[in-house]
Amino acid sequence: MRSFFFLFTCAMVLFACAKSFEHNHAMAAKRAEEFGQAVFVRQDFERGYALLSDSGKRYVPLEKFKETVVKSHPRKYPARVAVTDYEPMSGEKAIYIYLTGENDGEQFNYTLTLDGTADTDYKVTRFSRSSGSRQWLGR
Repeated sequence: MRSFFFLFTCAMVLFACAKSFEHNHAMAAKRAEEFGQAVFVRQDFERGYALLSDSGKRYVPLEKFKETVVKSHPRKYPARVAVTDYEPMSGEKAIYIYLTGENDGEQFNYTLTLDGTADTDYKVTRFSRSSGSRQWLGR
């Protein structure tokens, strides 16, 4: 029984010490939409690459970035994109932003991971195209 209380106390101390970061979902959404417009709508890969975070650029050279975007759009690209939802990563300097787009009846859904906080602004580190849509939760 004592070990349970000891473990419980340790867990509470660790939880209390966890850093909390304030996120500005509107700012993150704006950055995600800028990226989505540049890359997915206009196919301006150089501009989109410039909007990536430094850590994103370290792992993905421009040509691989372009190749990844092109492979994820075998038929066409969206005519427009819009943010549908967001999800801050608890205790992390990162936030997920969900984009959706459409072109001639074809749906496009994306998940973008942005690094940053309300104080430091946001930059895209990762993106993926998903099959399902995520509707705005009205936060």
